Amino acid sequence: MKLRLAFLYIISAILFCLIVVLAIGSKNNKEEKKEEEEKIEFESGSTIELLRSATGQIESLDLNYYLLCVVASEIPFSYEYEAIKAQVIVARTYLFNKIKNNKEELADVCDSYTHCQAFTDINKLEEIWKNKGFSEKEIKDGEDKIKKAIVETQGKIITYNGEIIDALFHASSPQKTEDASAIWSGVDIPYLKSVENVEDEDYERRTSTNVISYATFKNTLIGNGYIDDLTLDEFKNICISEYTASGRVKSIAVGLYRIKAEDLRSLFGLNSTNFTLNIEDENIEFNVLGFGHGVGLSQVGANTYARAGKSCDEIIHHYYTDVEIKDIDSEQMKRGKI
Repeated sequence: MKLRLAFLYIISAILFCLIVVLAIGSKNNKEEKKEEEEKIEFESGSTIELLRSATGQIESLDLNYYLLCVVASEIPFSYEYEAIKAQVIVARTYLFNKIKNNKEELADVCDSYTHCQAFTDINKLEEIWKNKGFSEKEIKDGEDKIKKAIVETQGKIITYNGEIIDALFHASSPQKTEDASAIWSGVDIPYLKSVENVEDEDYERRTSTNVISYATFKNTLIGNGYIDDLTLDEFKNICISEYTASGRVKSIAVGLYRIKAEDLRSLFGLNSTNFTLNIEDENIEFNVLGFGHGVGLSQVGANTYARAGKSCDEIIHHYYTDVEIKDIDSEQMKRGKI
């Protein structure tokens, strides 16, 4: 009797283990199938050629994977969904404008933010986010949010008078964005006008201060051909000589010389040209408001408007004057034409 009970117990245990194994296998198969379906659904079917700046190699990438990496590189995934959707449309528009009007020599676009858009592979971004303390769930939810925004806005780009726009964007412009003509030698771009802007004040780079010694300031300007040698007293008479229509600094006066604020931003790493000057005994202090060139969509502003209930379309129409949001099909996407 005892042997029979023991045998039945062993058989029951084996059957239980088999059921558990089968259940786990079934669950894993379902999850793998779901992941594969999501991958297929997410892929656009269109490819772009990406030039890797560090190696010079060219890679063919699915368009939507490229957008995922760009948007994840350019804007925090913690931002509001409508702000992320707006960034996706802007990134897609920026890409196709680049393809149509200013392709790389051998590729459609490169991975350098100084020349095209920021691009970091998603697996590297995941490591960066982990090192910043984000949990695996937060990272997955963030990626899923961006993927959803890409699929939901599939094929949408921004046009002006039927032509794809140069969809410029930046991080932050408290109060007002900048007119493109103030940045690029008076060139008028009708859809890149200065507009009023509202931004949450909790953005960590909203304000910044750059303290530069007179010696560094002087040597840098001389070394880059902006001025000849000047006396210390002439340097201490530095002042803002002209403002743009949006209230940013257009140029400063150094003795008889006039130096563009955009050049100063590049030379001294200023976060923006919206600054005041504080002249000290040994240093020049730049007190800066905002981050970036100020033209086009403000990411912090987009997030602020999204929090207030604005849609991605409303956000885009706020930052780009008299534009349309247009759908292009897969063939047009492949060819970079609209």
